[in-house]
Amino acid sequence: MRLLPLLWAAVAAAAATAQAPIVTTVLSNGTTQSRYDMVILGDGYQATEQNKFNTDVSTFLTALFQTQPYQTFAAYYNVHTVFRASVESGADRPDETPPVFRNTVYNASYNIGGTDRCLYIQNTSLALADAALAPATEGRVLVMVNDTRYGGCAGQFAVSYTGSQMSNVQIHELGHSLGQLADEYDYPNNTYTGGEPSTVNITTSPTGAKWSIWHGTDGISAFEGAGYHLFGLFRPKQNCMMRSLGVALCRVCQENIVKITNSIADTIVTTTPASTAVTVPVPQLQVFSFTHIVPPGNAPVIQWRLDGNVVPGATGTSYTFDPTTVTLGLHTLEASVRDQTPLVRSDPAQVMRETHTWQVTVNDPSAGQLRIPALSTNVTFVPAGGAVTLTTTVINDGPATAGPFDVEWFLSPTPSWTPQSTYLGKVTVGSLAALQQTVIPRTVNLPWGMPATVHYVFAVADRLDVFNETNENDNTRSVPILGQAPGCVTKIEFQDPLVYPFDSASMSRTAGGAVHPRLIAPCANPATTIYLMAWTGSGTQPGIGLAPGLVLPINYDPLTQLGLDGLNGPVFGGFLGLLDAQGRAQATFTLPPSASVPLGQTHFAAVLLGNTQLFTAVSNPIGLQILP
Repeated sequence: MRLLPLLWAAVAAAAATAQAPIVTTVLSNGTTQSRYDMVILGDGYQATEQNKFNTDVSTFLTALFQTQPYQTFAAYYNVHTVFRASVESGADRPDETPPVFRNTVYNASYNIGGTDRCLYIQNTSLALADAALAPATEGRVLVMVNDTRYGGCAGQFAVSYTGSQMSNVQIHELGHSLGQLADEYDYPNNTYTGGEPSTVNITTSPTGAKWSIWHGTDGISAFEGAGYHLFGLFRPKQNCMMRSLGVALCRVCQENIVKITNSIADTIVTTTPASTAVTVPVPQLQVFSFTHIVPPGNAPVIQWRLDGNVVPGATGTSYTFDPTTVTLGLHTLEASVRDQTPLVRSDPAQVMRETHTWQVTVNDPSAGQLRIPALSTNVTFVPAGGAVTLTTTVINDGPATAGPFDVEWFLSPTPSWTPQSTYLGKVTVGSLAALQQTVIPRTVNLPWGMPATVHYVFAVADRLDVFNETNENDNTRSVPILGQAPGCVTKIEFQDPLVYPFDSASMSRTAGGAVHPRLIAPCANPATTIYLMAWTGSGTQPGIGLAPGLVLPINYDPLTQLGLDGLNGPVFGGFLGLLDAQGRAQATFTLPPSASVPLGQTHFAAVLLGNTQLFTAVSNPIGLQILP
């Protein structure tokens, strides 16, 4: 006859466990993404006691948000409850005589670890599963145990009984689970001999150096006896809720709760624009704004930064961005609000400062965007003076049509270039539509004076920024080549920025100017070979015969005589001398402004003179056009 009651009890227990838990949001201050979410479970409540559970929760929350620091930061929390009915009320009391055992969903029990008032749950897996049913949880789960015997404990859960001290016990236990605070009791142990505790509110320092910033405030100093030890550990205040119920949390404990809460809650709750990636066309203004929940009494400080620099005068929750004041392209705009609550004095991790960042792309509908995705050469090993074909791909990413613009090439001995690098000429592109590309094949001659080493050929689009682009700094591409010796040649060429080809230059007679003829004769004896550069305005044919089979390719005229009379003077600098150790010579032709020389084409050429043979070699001619 006893089997039937046992079966009914088993069925009742299974039914209670199988009952679907009821999830309720009892406090909603904002989205779960922006708030600190707590979840409260109930154990030892029968199905008929759900109203009592709700009342217990309400009583606790009322007390919690009348307690600092939760009172100041009440708007930072959401609270959800999950109610699952138990078969019986109460909790296990295994230390009583006779022992008492209750059939509850989370199997709460007193005397955990041999401490009679340590009340904790034992079916933690089900409790975790139920807590996960709430909209969110920061891992801070509270359990109300429907029992009148005093008790509570904290670990993974903050557990409290529901008697007269329920709220104080639960706030104390929440100090452990949320605030990561240690108990400040000084029993049951005598002297502490371990290392420095990691928690903020107990220390081995007799002076309380860990919280020295609070010394002298609200009775904060260093008081021996804490962390379950009578000696060797110190607490910040004579009495605190982490030591005795019914008193306030000390300022050290409050500060840590505030910082942990702020490290999880987002004080910036809405932003406009909502997207973090914003495109702003010139000249359209764009307003950025945000709302925050920092309590006004905490004197929030608002700051805006553009590309890392503080925007002067921008201290409100909105900022008008003017794209005409910045360059085209990507910019970073950051808004921040800093909570200056007096409850926090030390914030090295800056958890009291919330930031929101927008990536702002400024574009110009009238601008395009040129880039060079590819540059190649037909050969890798190129002798000095040799030819190389460069194939350059140019793309316009838009939105506007580009053109006209120049594509130019430079030769540099380093992986960077400047306009003073050796110029290899240009091609003008008349027009390039948005999202279109052009492939430019171009054969160039390298200078005779190029050293035998690694060089870099650069392609540069729109070097002078004639065409308006979104980004003016990404218009280059380079490719390496290996220069080789030129062989036994006698060559003359101009060595001047932006002069190409190397045998042709121009100059204004009115403005004057200078060019630099360079002579290359690597096989000549530098110790005994003299060079002479000459000038003519009468062309290169038939030339001046110097010896059988040796013709200097200029015609003698008054300019020739002028050059001979002025050798190595202010106009014809370095036109006569010995070759250097590499068989080279550098000269400078300087034309004074408004000089009395005829307009038109002129030429330079060089001859080598030896000590056993008067004339040993002649160079090619190079042309200089004298313009008005």
